[in-house]
Amino acid sequence: MTTAPWGTTRMGPFTATVPVPQHTPVIDPETQIAVIVDEHGRTVELGGHGTSTSGLTPTTTTPDGKPGGPTDADSTESYDQDQNNG
Repeated sequence: MTTAPWGTTRMGPFTATVPVPQHTPVIDPETQIAVIVDEHGRTVELGGHGTSTSGLTPTTTTPDGKPGGPTDADSTESYDQDQNNG
């Protein structure tokens, strides 16, 4: 007789769920911006979300300070995250 795998002995019925409304992303032909519409064609606001920026700043040094001499290259990455207030 084969025993059931341990994970299957811990399984139970799924909890009750509610249907999620159908939302579809589309491109607004006038603004060329993506908008979300519901099943009735109405625009849906998805709530506030922040924006962020990042950048890669390259740096180069010459150890002896002379042009054309040996160089050492490096880069620094910066990242800013806006605060989300809603």
